[in-house]
Amino acid sequence: MVAVSFAATAAEQDGTPNTGLYVLATLVGLTLAGALVLRRRHAVALCVVASAASILLPIDSSAALLTLPWVVATASVRTSAACTVLTGAATGAALARDALRDPGDMVFAVVDQPSGAVTSRPGSDAVMVIQHPGASAFVVIGVALLAASLAVGLARRSRATAARAREQQEAQASVTAVLRDQMTRQEERELIAREVHDTVAHHIAAISLQASALEVMRTDDSEVSGTAREVRASAQQAIAELRTLLATLRSGDQDGVVLPGTSLDDLAPLLEQLRHDGARLTSTVFVSGADQAPPPITRATFRIVQEAVTNALKHAPGQPVDVAVRAAPVHGVSIRVSNPLPDARSSQERVVLGTGSGILGMRERAEAVGGRLDAGAADGRFGVAASLPWDAPAAGEVARG
Repeated sequence: MVAVSFAATAAEQDGTPNTGLYVLATLVGLTLAGALVLRRRHAVALCVVASAASILLPIDSSAALLTLPWVVATASVRTSAACTVLTGAATGAALARDALRDPGDMVFAVVDQPSGAVTSRPGSDAVMVIQHPGASAFVVIGVALLAASLAVGLARRSRATAARAREQQEAQASVTAVLRDQMTRQEERELIAREVHDTVAHHIAAISLQASALEVMRTDDSEVSGTAREVRASAQQAIAELRTLLATLRSGDQDGVVLPGTSLDDLAPLLEQLRHDGARLTSTVFVSGADQAPPPITRATFRIVQEAVTNALKHAPGQPVDVAVRAAPVHGVSIRVSNPLPDARSSQERVVLGTGSGILGMRERAEAVGGRLDAGAADGRFGVAASLPWDAPAAGEVARG
């Protein structure tokens, strides 16, 4: 508004007033002033428009100079250079218009104090002498304004670069911490694998050899020979599963690993074998789309049923066990295992006291695939109920969620 008022006054004194032009310049200048709130999101566009307006209309380049720092802070070097040149041209055009006017109509003019100009109050006899500041003064003013705008922009760009560097450093530190944790876990898994291989695997292999020897030596006793054969088969199955488990521990890759005898189709043989061994077991198993089941769901379902039945036979010997398993892609997997609570006062068999690690392990298996498991006594029975989704989440997704 100051620039337009000085330009309009000079034009009126020259006898070339153009009211429409100065009204338009005032409206454009006010619009650009209001548009400065958009200088962060649309810095380049606003800088170009403001510079063009300053070149074409009798307004100053304040909007362009105020927008240029955000261009320098956010845009590329080439774009920043182009906007700097354009802003410099707009500033030069505005200062040139001011320099071509009479000293009394200039925005930038100086008062000659040595000539005797003391005051400009009405009624004063003093004469105010206004001198032309000279072309060099306008050049200095233009360079100073453009340099100040560039300095602010470079300072903002430097702070933004430093902030991005800190974010990258923090992200790198987070990645390093994750990698260090993974390496530590891998070392722990390898240590466990070595210990298990050197201890448990050795003893299981010895059991298998002893059972094989007993089976060969007692061929005359069918009962002993059959029992030895079952022990040897179980030991060999345990060795096969142990080998796969050790390979998984060493590689650290659990996705897609299917341990021997852990498919949904193996649930019925597992329960049948338990009945053959003398367990009072009633089972209902409905499985649909077993070949489409994800390996984590397959493994979790088999192990939960196996552990729940084993716990029931161990802690309530002689009691009937009810097992119900339903698995389908649409509804997921539902597991129910229950047995009557043993009467310790009348039972002649010793009830084994547990540590709770079996229930904890089953619950962790269910949570690892995004499901849940509840276990406890109610109405004279102890039950285990698990619900698993058919689509298991990716490794680590449950923990992050």
